[in-house]
Amino acid sequence: MENQNKKIYIVLSQTYSSIARAIHVLTHDKYSHASIAFDKNCNEMYSFGRKYTHFPFYGIFKEEDLNKGLFKKKKAILAVYELEVTPYQYEEIRNKVKEIKDTNKGYNIAGLLLAYFKIKLHRNKYYCSEFVYEVLSSDNVNILDKNKILFRPEELVESDNINKIFEGKVIDFVNS
Repeated sequence: MENQNKKIYIVLSQTYSSIARAIHVLTHDKYSHASIAFDKNCNEMYSFGRKYTHFPFYGIFKEEDLNKGLFKKKKAILAVYELEVTPYQYEEIRNKVKEIKDTNKGYNIAGLLLAYFKIKLHRNKYYCSEFVYEVLSSDNVNILDKNKILFRPEELVESDNINKIFEGKVIDFVNS
């Protein structure tokens, strides 16, 4: 019988923008941004991030494009992780993304700043890794540890059932 499971993708990136560099300095992590994608080429990819390329303090829920914005920087890098899920989990993840898109109140810049101090700010706003964590730890999905309340991007992929399928420059991924 053919495997009926589906795949989703966690995408970590580093664009070397001013905010991304500041996050790197504070966390010492290689990646400063997280997204979730529903296809291997990351053509359908979502996260929370800046609305305007040159203004980092106004963020929104967005469909991201690896060919636009900060991803176009020549030195921007990413890592793509594949996660196998059941058809039920896949639909629940899609539903959760849609629910957050429809009900969110914007970018959680205050939550991002407080996360460094391990303080959780509860509101209908998200920063990137908080969004991916919420989608993958919701009651009907239960992929990530629901007991953890704060996640840095790299902590999202610290699981045995998540496989890295690419790591390198964004331009190399897009052109592959």
